[in-house]
Amino acid sequence: MIPTLLIDLTPLDTPTRLRGIGRYLRMLALGIARLPSQELRGVRVLALTWLDPLGRFEVTDDFAARSTHTHVRYPTQGDRYRWAYSRRIALWKAAHRVGASCVHLGDPNATPLGMPMVGCRRVVTCHDLIPLKFSGRYLGWRDGFLAGGRALIRRRFASADHVIAVSEATRKELIELLHVPASRISRVYNGIDLGAWSAVERPDDAERSRAHGLRPRGFLLYVGDTDWRKNVDGMIGGLAHARRCGAEVVLAFAGMLEQGKMGEITRIARQCGQHDAIRFLGYVGDDDLKALYRQAAAHLFPSRSEGFGFPVVEAMASGCPVITTRCGSLAEVAGAGALLVDPDRPQEIGDAIARLVMHPSLRIELAREASGWVKRFSCEAQARETLRVLRAQALASADQGAQPPLEQPLPGSQI
Repeated sequence: MIPTLLIDLTPLDTPTRLRGIGRYLRMLALGIARLPSQELRGVRVLALTWLDPLGRFEVTDDFAARSTHTHVRYPTQGDRYRWAYSRRIALWKAAHRVGASCVHLGDPNATPLGMPMVGCRRVVTCHDLIPLKFSGRYLGWRDGFLAGGRALIRRRFASADHVIAVSEATRKELIELLHVPASRISRVYNGIDLGAWSAVERPDDAERSRAHGLRPRGFLLYVGDTDWRKNVDGMIGGLAHARRCGAEVVLAFAGMLEQGKMGEITRIARQCGQHDAIRFLGYVGDDDLKALYRQAAAHLFPSRSEGFGFPVVEAMASGCPVITTRCGSLAEVAGAGALLVDPDRPQEIGDAIARLVMHPSLRIELAREASGWVKRFSCEAQARETLRVLRAQALASADQGAQPPLEQPLPGSQI
């Protein structure tokens, strides 16, 4: 019997779709869709696209469609609760009915309850262990504080048959913080659609920047949320130092930020005398974001910790020089295509900003280094390595004596 690999894409119908894990799943789906058919020989690869608490489900082999489409157009937190409940109690039933030899969970949350069926392996992706590294900031009473949070996180990964770590830094943290055996971890880098992120400027790039009130090469771009580890105080402190050194730039925040977070950014900027140098762009569509990367003086990402760092790779692929840190995976992912700084030294961040703004040749040099380095982070490479891990686990499950499925649904069917 040909092994069946079941990839759980149901988190894409929850608010996770708009976050890093959602991007991870979309790129995995796109990468699988693009792999040559010969690379899929000997296995059947299906996407789980819908699951309810009764064990009814939908699967498809059309990964290209799932890289862009979701069942729920505007997912809410209620959708996430329903998703978590369904996964915990019904995933194994669905896996059994399609005859899965291996199930991949790209969103590690909502660990399936109960005993898995004989002959089916569970592979879970670990994106980061930031809540454990900074438990005082990220594990509160809802999480059971450190003891409860640690037990929950350990269960996600220690109970899995195998773990995919999205970076070498994350792999080491699994070993050091959770004592997961190295033999049960594989490092598979995240990927992006390299064809969609280009360093070649388009005729309307400058116009798109000006539409957001930004002057080409006159702004730093930050993309994402602004919780503590993202280091807003370091960004704005660095901006203040760079402007005092003669770098005439503003800092643009791209992303849907809550009013409270924008208020906190404004407060910090006023303390640093930089309230007139902050721009809130709100949600920015992909076409505008690509133009902004190409027009920015630099992408500013002085995070205190990341499991991977998607914006770093997207910026480098767009020809935008990156200022980031040596923390977590960031130095590993950025390679020689970025300036690395200490996140807790605003002056060092500011010096890096001033160098890039006032020395255009450095921008060109970094872009040249990044153009070659970033090719290793393709969604095709991510898909190929992920399937290699799943295939190995499927072969291991065959040694357990996998039972035949109750039914073998055609792709796209509902049971």
